[in-house]
Amino acid sequence: MIPALLVSCGSVDRDALGDVQRLTQSRIGKDIALPQTKLEQQNVDARIAALLRRPLNADGAVQVALLNNRRLRATLEELNLSQADLLEASLLSNPTFATSQRFLSGGGITDSEFGLSGDVLDWLLQPLKRKLAMKQYEAAKRRVSHEILQLATDVKSAFYELQGDKQFLAKLETAAEVNSASSDIAERLNKAGNINELELLQEQTGSQQVQLDLKRTKAAVLGAREKVNRLLGLSGAVVSSWTVAEKLPELPPSDPASGRMESLALAQRQDLAAQRETVKAFTQMLSLKSKMRLFPMVNLGVDTERNPDRTRVTGPTLDLQIPVFNWGTAKVKRAEAELAQARATQEAMESEVRSDVRTALAGVQAARTAAEYLRSTLLPQRQKILSQTLLHYNAMQVSTFVLLRAKEDEVNSERESIEALRNYWTARAELERAVGGSLNARVSPKKTAAPKVAKEQPTGAMPAHHVH
Repeated sequence: MIPALLVSCGSVDRDALGDVQRLTQSRIGKDIALPQTKLEQQNVDARIAALLRRPLNADGAVQVALLNNRRLRATLEELNLSQADLLEASLLSNPTFATSQRFLSGGGITDSEFGLSGDVLDWLLQPLKRKLAMKQYEAAKRRVSHEILQLATDVKSAFYELQGDKQFLAKLETAAEVNSASSDIAERLNKAGNINELELLQEQTGSQQVQLDLKRTKAAVLGAREKVNRLLGLSGAVVSSWTVAEKLPELPPSDPASGRMESLALAQRQDLAAQRETVKAFTQMLSLKSKMRLFPMVNLGVDTERNPDRTRVTGPTLDLQIPVFNWGTAKVKRAEAELAQARATQEAMESEVRSDVRTALAGVQAARTAAEYLRSTLLPQRQKILSQTLLHYNAMQVSTFVLLRAKEDEVNSERESIEALRNYWTARAELERAVGGSLNARVSPKKTAAPKVAKEQPTGAMPAHHVH
């Protein structure tokens, strides 16, 4: 029995990382990595370099982050910590060896005594302790999975901000050229006496305001890019060498049905799943505390003593803690309170998840409404106004200022359209965060099987933590 227990957790770590990898693939279709050797790190680096050689989109950025973000790697190490706890709970407590040597005052043969004992109650309750550790281990896997999905959402949101800012910058540069031309024309007209000082100042102020917006947007692009660099775990020369896909994705034809979003979130939110496992763990803890309440320690063993007359006395020993002052009531009460607290936390989290989904859905719907209105109504109207203004300008019916103002209005509408599109994709990323992964996922009612205990793998170093 003991040899089997000594190797009982030999392959748990690989199972844990594999479970997390499979869940990540099912939720967002991406890989994770925790390289342990130089070769594994080189393979990961090569894959990251390949992703960064072409213009990066949001999905590519998420994959780079899951392969390279060092805080995520630190989070993945929680699997090893939980594995160690599971291994500890899977092993019997060590027996205690005791000896004493007593010397006669007049010399002669020494009175020797030897004893070997172990906590029998601890051995008997070992399966229950292992069940408790297994629940905690499952909760750890869920927490790690939740952190992975949260990172994916953070990367998407930051990347959409960067894409939107870059598109804003392009439109602002066009607006700056238009306003600069308007300001130059106004200055020449003022010198010719065709417009007064007030009209000149108005045109110059408009141009200066656009220049200020241009400087702010350039600073925003740099800040947004650095945020993405940090989330992707990039450093060195590569932080400025990778490129961004030029445009935000277009609006999808439709959004997922809102009626199933709450149930989808309750099924696949991994922080909620971790809390459910925590409730199960506290249930097991209460059972364990109740069983050990009266007799927290029962040591059974054997003792042998050699007397000075060379005779030997051997027999069993029993050390039993008698519940005279402490009946274990406090420990049971504490376990009951912890279980009640965990259940209340689970109920609160379920309510909060539903609220998160409703809030995120409202954000997606509002962003889509604004983006569709700008794309289908306001922007075409501005473009039509510009076209008509150009016709009137060619017929010498309107001034150059009117034409430039129409062009500026069109550019501003394009900027607003970009902002609305960026807001839509950011809101959609928040909805993915709220539901815990893909909006189109089909969650199987079958739970992930608990990792099996290996009984033939020798003990030793943990296997490498690398998943392709």
